[in-house]
Amino acid sequence: MDQLRRLIREAVDAKRTTYKDLSIAIGKNHAYIQQFVERESPRELRERDVRTITDLISATPDAGETGQPRNATGFNPQIVPGEQLVGHRDLPIFVAAQGGDGHVIVTFDAVEYVKRPSVLEGVKGAYGIYLTGTSMIPAYEPGDMALVHPHLPPARDKDVVLYHVPPANDAEAIIKRLVSFNDREWTLKQYNPYLEFTESRVEWSFCHRVVGKYSAR
Repeated sequence: MDQLRRLIREAVDAKRTTYKDLSIAIGKNHAYIQQFVERESPRELRERDVRTITDLISATPDAGETGQPRNATGFNPQIVPGEQLVGHRDLPIFVAAQGGDGHVIVTFDAVEYVKRPSVLEGVKGAYGIYLTGTSMIPAYEPGDMALVHPHLPPARDKDVVLYHVPPANDAEAIIKRLVSFNDREWTLKQYNPYLEFTESRVEWSFCHRVVGKYSAR
């Protein structure tokens, strides 16, 4: 646990994350991780919470002097190799149907279950989405499966799924690259055709991180 505390402290000092973001990522109150680091209360974290925190820190790029992440251009979707598939065939997969204005309608009734990758091992509420549409080509082709971690906080230059309301039944969503964000809005981009645009954080309140994909079969 001392090594984990040191890792967290270094990441926070380097402005790669915050105690609040890490606390929220594991479903705790905003001061939970700060107390864990500075007061050693609690003395230990659950194994799955340790994995979530270390995955989050390792996935967050170092910030430069301006606070903006290095390598903030282009795309780099992570394709999960077969040897990283773990556990049972218990990851629910949903379907995204094409909607208007580049939006999709995700139906939260699983069409199948697949083996989950190590990055989603033990993650409560993790899921996959079969993608439609062409706006994210070449990062995502129609029929690709986005792998989604619903508890990681927003991060610049990461692919995200935004929802108006908590995902349940049928939910309208946007699947794009997150360029930047502030208290009021998200700045997003797509590749085909290339477009950068903003959306209100009040209107699109729920942000889930895409952590990888399975290519279309």
